[in-house]
Amino acid sequence: MDKETLHRYFEGKSTLEEEIQVVNWVEASESNRKDYLRERMLWDAVTLTANSKDLGVPVQKRADRTSLWRAIAVAASIALLLGISWTIWDRSANLVSQQNQTIIVPAGQRVQLLLADGTKVWLNSKTTFTYPAAFSSKNREVTLNGEAYFEVKKDTEHPFIVKTNLYDVKVLGTTFNVYAYENADYFKTSLINGSVEVLSDHYKINLKPGEVATGTSGSLKKGTISNLDEFRWKDGLLCFDDEPLGTLMEKFSIYYDIHIEVADPGLLSYRCTGKFRHNDGIEYALKVIQKDLNFTFTRNDESNTITLK
Repeated sequence: MDKETLHRYFEGKSTLEEEIQVVNWVEASESNRKDYLRERMLWDAVTLTANSKDLGVPVQKRADRTSLWRAIAVAASIALLLGISWTIWDRSANLVSQQNQTIIVPAGQRVQLLLADGTKVWLNSKTTFTYPAAFSSKNREVTLNGEAYFEVKKDTEHPFIVKTNLYDVKVLGTTFNVYAYENADYFKTSLINGSVEVLSDHYKINLKPGEVATGTSGSLKKGTISNLDEFRWKDGLLCFDDEPLGTLMEKFSIYYDIHIEVADPGLLSYRCTGKFRHNDGIEYALKVIQKDLNFTFTRNDESNTITLK
């Protein structure tokens, strides 16, 4: 380790990268640790002597005080060294926690993540998920635009917060699903186990296992989960239970990245119950629905649109 870097560190003028470099070097071997203490002792002695000269202290007294201060400097250096690793680690961890990672899931794809705290996350098609490489010392905060299924690692001292465009979901450790695509203006949180708190500036709802919170920008209400199969999207299955056709087509538009228009308003009264494999595609799903509902559909690849008539 070069002395200039060490001296900048002693003066408190080093960069964070240099501080980490010093700590890693000191902890690499006992020899490095002794070199650090020796250099720190000399630096402290020189600094104290220089300060004494500035104060007009007689030469003989400066020499006596220097010997004393050398002993003090050694003790101070050792004490400093014991606390230095935690200090640098804490600063570097806070810096890392501010470095957000963003994942954008393409249409028709799904992604599974393991976060730094041990939380498991499944991301659905066309979802954007932002999270820190390391969580802060206050809370665990992520941002979601899309749909995600969470198995949150329990930590009662550090709440896990999912921020969306409409509502935030706050938990300590639980399993739940969040549907919050910004362009849909529709929010839904379903609790499988544990407890969650759904909140905004004007609303706040606490959920128990088996309950669901649904809403738009102007409302939020509590209900019950009708069928756990709806969360099997993370396994590649799209499951619907008494789903209105309009909502169903909205979800198909997201999952398959295609605009769907319903030209015949009479079709909107239909409600769908069924399961579709994601990989089978949108046209296969529509043909299955045609067995229950009389309609035709056309596809325009240029405008990426399907029209139901």
